[in-house]
Amino acid sequence: MQDKTDIQRKKIKQGNPTINLQDSCRIGNGIQQLTSAEKAHLIQLYQERKDALEICFFIPASGSGSRMFSDFYAYLSEPENLDLQKAAQNFMANIQNLAIFQKLSDDWKEKIRQNAVHPTEFLHYLLSEQGLNLGNLPKGMIPFHQYGDRVLNPFQEHLIQGSTIGNSSSQFHFTINKQFEDEIKASLRQVEQDYGVTYNFSFSEQDPDTHSIAFTPDLEPAANGSGKIITRPAGHGALIKNLNKIIADLVFIRNIDNMQHQEKATASNQTRQQLAGALLRFQDDIREILEKVTNNENFSEDVRSFNETYDMRIPDDLFGDREFVLNYFNRPLRVCGMVKNEGAPGGGPFWVKNNGYLTRQIIEKSQIDDHPEQIKLMETATHFNPVELVCSVRDYTGNKFDLSQFVDEHQYFIVHKTQEGKSIQYIEQPGLWNGAMAHWLTLFYEIDSACFSPVKTVMDLLKPAHQG
Repeated sequence: MQDKTDIQRKKIKQGNPTINLQDSCRIGNGIQQLTSAEKAHLIQLYQERKDALEICFFIPASGSGSRMFSDFYAYLSEPENLDLQKAAQNFMANIQNLAIFQKLSDDWKEKIRQNAVHPTEFLHYLLSEQGLNLGNLPKGMIPFHQYGDRVLNPFQEHLIQGSTIGNSSSQFHFTINKQFEDEIKASLRQVEQDYGVTYNFSFSEQDPDTHSIAFTPDLEPAANGSGKIITRPAGHGALIKNLNKIIADLVFIRNIDNMQHQEKATASNQTRQQLAGALLRFQDDIREILEKVTNNENFSEDVRSFNETYDMRIPDDLFGDREFVLNYFNRPLRVCGMVKNEGAPGGGPFWVKNNGYLTRQIIEKSQIDDHPEQIKLMETATHFNPVELVCSVRDYTGNKFDLSQFVDEHQYFIVHKTQEGKSIQYIEQPGLWNGAMAHWLTLFYEIDSACFSPVKTVMDLLKPAHQG
């Protein structure tokens, strides 16, 4: 505990580290764009090999659904606010087009159809424990999509969509708030019963051992009213410990709320298979190089060809360096889909210098230095990270990597909050796909924006991707 305290105190004292961007990744400059023929070939490659693979779908899913209803909580606190009134009225006018409506009793449905219920009354029922309690559930338990009389939540949808992409023995692993495990499990069992299928699913929660120590402004460990040292969850990047326990050949990673209605999921399903095929091809080429290295065969021309094919930016003088090649290539792999940025530039795919050479990294906007040159580089970004990853966590001989060995410990944020009336500060790690995967071998591919349909507010469920 003392070592952990000293390390985290030192990081806070040093201040927020910033990433020195070298360039943004764009088409032809770090992001590959597949032709129709290439997409078809990669899907075929994946389809031919998937039944022989151990496949896992890893879905971070501990987030609360309360943020989906933030406007309505604000309205209940400030009902005289005209903008919040409009938001509540708009929701009431559209509720019959949402899957949530099917969860209401016949009495509530009739009152809504007759416009005989006040928004305040209904929103209390919708969000509170006295009603549907949606405001206290995980986001993955909120009703998202309707199929006839059946309503599915994101946990259920991930099983159904994943089963069309993976194989009959695919694993589904959700990182959750353990408080809701029984409810989530019952929800998934219901899908099994309805569809007559048995799924292989499991759960974990963020390990409390990864929590950060809270410090006072004087950099002393902060204590609560009982004298116990305050700790805080260390952020999404701490889930690398959960991922490290997954045993599989391919791991698909996607957020819980990025799930389309099944009738609108064709592009998404095909894209995930394309990325999986791209990873298998990438893996094959790396394995061929490493086998030559271990067999003392000439490998420098293979490295040169690989470097050109995948635009890895390996310095020429290292192509024949055996020690470098073994260290560089024998590491976890990830293929990441990138979507065109149609809004303001921010976090996403960038070239960053790492151990003296350029590597592709996913960087959050808050990690970027506010120096004018860095801001200018950020503004050249054309794509963003939708969290659509396919990963390989085994080495070229089939042994599982220890993923903790490939984390960049210098990527973190310092968070300032108030707890129990005290000012505290603590270390938070950026996303699982940021510093936690900084030393993985990475490829970026452009994917269709139809693959990205997150639900940040309940009104997002009215968008075409979520309507049958």
